[in-house]
Amino acid sequence: MPGWLSMASHYKIMTCPPLQRRFYRPVRMLILTGLAAGLLSPAVLAFPADTPVTPGASPEARALLGYFADIYGKKIIAGQHDGWRLTNGLSEELIYITNTTGKLPALLEMDLSGYTSPRRDREHRLVQHALDWSQNRHGLVAFCWHWRAPMNEPEFYSKDTTFDIARAVTPGTPEYAAVENDFDLIAGELECLRDAHVPVLWRPLHEANGRWFWWGAGGPEPFKKLWRMMFENFAGRHQLTNLIWVFSPGAETDLAAWYPGDAFVDIVGQDHYPMDGNHASAKDVFTELCQLTRGCKLIALGENGPIPDPALLERDQAGWLFFCTWSGSILFDKTSPAQLREYYQNPRVLTLRDLPDLKTFAGPAVGKAAALAFLGAPGDVAVGGRWRMPLTVAVQDERGRTVREGTYSVTLAAELRSGAVLSGSLSVPTVNGVAEFGDVNLATRVGASDPNCRLVATAAGLPASTSAAFTVGPGDGLKWEQWNGAKDFLAPPDHRSIMNTALESPVQLATNFSARIQGWLIAPQSGEYQFGLAGAGRVELWLGTGEEVASAGKIAAVTGRTPYRKWPHASETDSAMVTLAAGHRYYFEIRQWQDRGSTQLHVRWRLPDGREERPIPACHFQISNPAKPDPAPSR
Repeated sequence: MPGWLSMASHYKIMTCPPLQRRFYRPVRMLILTGLAAGLLSPAVLAFPADTPVTPGASPEARALLGYFADIYGKKIIAGQHDGWRLTNGLSEELIYITNTTGKLPALLEMDLSGYTSPRRDREHRLVQHALDWSQNRHGLVAFCWHWRAPMNEPEFYSKDTTFDIARAVTPGTPEYAAVENDFDLIAGELECLRDAHVPVLWRPLHEANGRWFWWGAGGPEPFKKLWRMMFENFAGRHQLTNLIWVFSPGAETDLAAWYPGDAFVDIVGQDHYPMDGNHASAKDVFTELCQLTRGCKLIALGENGPIPDPALLERDQAGWLFFCTWSGSILFDKTSPAQLREYYQNPRVLTLRDLPDLKTFAGPAVGKAAALAFLGAPGDVAVGGRWRMPLTVAVQDERGRTVREGTYSVTLAAELRSGAVLSGSLSVPTVNGVAEFGDVNLATRVGASDPNCRLVATAAGLPASTSAAFTVGPGDGLKWEQWNGAKDFLAPPDHRSIMNTALESPVQLATNFSARIQGWLIAPQSGEYQFGLAGAGRVELWLGTGEEVASAGKIAAVTGRTPYRKWPHASETDSAMVTLAAGHRYYFEIRQWQDRGSTQLHVRWRLPDGREERPIPACHFQISNPAKPDPAPSR
C-alpha cells in the first residue's frame, strides 16, 4: 500500500467513531475514484471487504468473500474447469496438472449442464465431487451452467434452439414455468452444498453478451430480468445463502448494457480467450472492468484459454482475483508443460496447498444501517446525457459494509453550478442494500460545461451522502445516422439518434446497412493521442486537423470482420499518434458499411497522460459546432 494509507491507517479508518470516520470517507472515495480512472491498481491497495449481495449470507460465504478481498491484487488463485473424471476421483485435467507441476489448483469449477438435460444426472455426482473437493481436499468450489433450453430443443446455443427468452421472463407463459422448474432443480442440488456449509462461486448465464447462448439471444434487458429471477428464486425461495454471484461476460464489448447490477453481483469474471493465444496480463481488459464497476467489485477471469503469465501480471499490476482454465485441449494445448510448471510454481499463484483454513477465517460482520455511500465516483457525463453505468448508492454500517436486509427509499439530487437539473426516477427503493438509479440523465437545458458537480443522496433516518465531484460536458455527444442498404450518406437517413453516453454501438444482427457517426471532438488534454477502432464489416475513422470538415483524413480502418472477442488485442486497428490541443475542436466522423451478420462498434483512445478510455465517453464530443453552421458533409 502507499505510505499515505498503510494497513494500520486503513484499520483506523474502519474502526474509528462515526464522526471521525467522516474525515476519512474522502480518502476511501479517492481510492475508488483512482481505481476506476485507472490511476491506481489493486496491487497497491487494500480492497475493502464487503458483504455478499445475498441477504443473510452464510458465515462461509462471508468468510470466502473476505478472504478474496484480503488477497486481491497481491495474489492470483489458480483455478481449473473439471472435465471427465477417472477412477481415482481426479479428472484428466487434475491428473495432468499434478503430474506436471506437483500441485493442484485451489479452485475447481464444474458444469451443472447435466442436471437439466434429457439424460439428467440423477446420481448427483457433481455435488458429491464438490463435497469431496471442499471437505476432504479443502479446495474452493465453483459451478457454471450450460443451461439446455427447458422447452423446445434442449440445447444451449442460440442457433440450435427456438426457445424464446422474452417469453421466459414473462409470468404466465409456459416458458416462464419451465424456467422456474429448472431453477428449482438446480437449487435443490446447491442446497446440498449449503447444508454442508460449502460456499460456492456461482457463475450462471455466462457469455450472454456474445449472444451465442439462448439466454443472450434476446439482448440485455431480458437477460437481466432472467438473472434477477434466478437471484430471487435462489436467495428467496430456496435460501441459498452460500452463493457468491459471478457475472461472466464473454466479450470485451457492450459490457455496461449487460451488467445485472451492483445489487446482484459479487464478482465480475471475464471469459478471456485471446485469439492470438498469448499469455499476456490482459491489463487493458482488467482496467476496463475496474472502470465499469467503479472499483467496487472484485475482478477475475471466469474462464481463460492460455494462462496469463504471473510475471506479467505483477509487472502490469493486473490484479485478477483468479484464473480458471477451461478443460480438455484448452489446458493441454494452449499452455505448454514448461509454462504450466513455471506458473504454478510462481509465488504469486495460490494453489490448493496455499489456501488457509477458511473455517477459521473471520468474514466481515455487518452492523446496523448507519450511512449512505455512493459506490464509486459517478464519472463525467455529457451535457443532456446519461451515465454509462447506473448510479448506485448503498446503505452501509459504521464500518462501510453494505447492509443487505431492510428497505430504504433513497432520493437523488444534484449540486450543479450551471443550473442543470437531473431527470428520471430520482427516488428508488433499495434492493439488497443498494439503490440503483438507472435512467437518470442531465436535462438538456444545460448550456455549458460544469467542472465541479456533485450528487447528494438522502434517506429517512440516515445521514446524507455527497458523491465525488464530476464534470458535465463540455460536449453533448454525437449524431448517429443509419441507412438501409449500402449508401453514400447523401440521401436522407432512414434512422437518426444521438450517442450521448459513449462511443459504442451494441452487438446486434444487421442486414445490409450503412451508418455515419459525426460531430466535433473536444480534446481534454494537449499532447499525443492514439485511437483504437473495432467493428464488424467495413469501418473507417476520420479526424480533422481542425474544425473544418474538409480537413478530415482517415486515421484508422477495419477492412474486414474483426471478431469482437479479439479486440483490443489486435493492434492493426490502432491509429498513428495524433497531436491535439486541449480545448480545441476537431471534426470527427465514423463511417460503417455491412451487408449481414453480427455488428458492433467500439472506439477507444489513449490520452497523453497514458490513461485509456474504452469506449470514449460522449462528454468529449459535440453534436454541432457552435462557432459555425452545421455542415452536411458530402463525400
